[in-house]
Amino acid sequence: MSDNKHFLLESGDEQQEMLENLKRLLASTDATNAQLALTLLKNGGVPDSLHHDLLLVSKTHADASIRAGIRRLLEKHAAPEWQALAQNGTSFANIVTAKEKDIRDKMSRMAKEVGWEGTALLGCLLFERFGKGLSFVLTYPKQDPHRLKALQMLTEGDVFDFHRGVGYYNWKNEKPEAIMLSQVQTGIPFPGDHPDAARIRAINFHNCKFDSVAPDVQAFANVEEMDLSVNNLKGLPPAFAKLTKLRKLNLSFNRLTKFPDVLLKMKNLEELDLRYNGRFSYYSVSPTPLPVPDGFYAEVPGCRVVV
Repeated sequence: MSDNKHFLLESGDEQQEMLENLKRLLASTDATNAQLALTLLKNGGVPDSLHHDLLLVSKTHADASIRAGIRRLLEKHAAPEWQALAQNGTSFANIVTAKEKDIRDKMSRMAKEVGWEGTALLGCLLFERFGKGLSFVLTYPKQDPHRLKALQMLTEGDVFDFHRGVGYYNWKNEKPEAIMLSQVQTGIPFPGDHPDAARIRAINFHNCKFDSVAPDVQAFANVEEMDLSVNNLKGLPPAFAKLTKLRKLNLSFNRLTKFPDVLLKMKNLEELDLRYNGRFSYYSVSPTPLPVPDGFYAEVPGCRVVV
């Protein structure tokens, strides 16, 4: 190891390897490993490339002394715009078991102290590491750059998994009698402002607590598959007819009491799931099928409807 007290700030293959090892130590849940990384950073300097890793440790490590030690390092070395975030003592040490709603509420309180910019940064970092924390960023106003980044983080190729960011339970493998609809106001706008909406081919809106689909759904003009199951939908907007390439639509476990007329215009539909609608409630499932008008089969003869 170099005698230079700032050896971690030097460039070269050896230093790069040290930084990678430090990242692994910081990501460890073992307090001994994190303490070793903390000692090395105190002695060798704090590279800018580690600031994100350090921020995560300062907010999520189970050991309070580790969180405090890393926080002091950030207070000393982080850029001025990071200081409020670095100094804030909000802990997410239980993030692995915490519910997304509880994380969102905690981040909402934190944003009032450190600002929206820093909270959005932390939310994205938490999501990258733990798969949680993004829902608060999704509550930002439409077209906000942080929200747009969050929407892109939920997109892989031409598949948009909004459900993953909203963070509610995945009911897809549960028995129908176990599924419960709950009317929750998430404060998350419908993602019609997705920056790459036109290239999306498949969307997962399962259990996103929607009580309506916004007219800007038409931004997803090339979508072919859409899962809207386990929401609180009572209908679909006229703009839904703009999704002319839609082939598969899952509307099961919603609050539809009437067949959405707009579906009569969906000429390319091949599969339509309408199971468990009508009198479906929070506590029970009624097997009463939603009536499908004969006109639908005449207008969309190639569609297989499951009721």
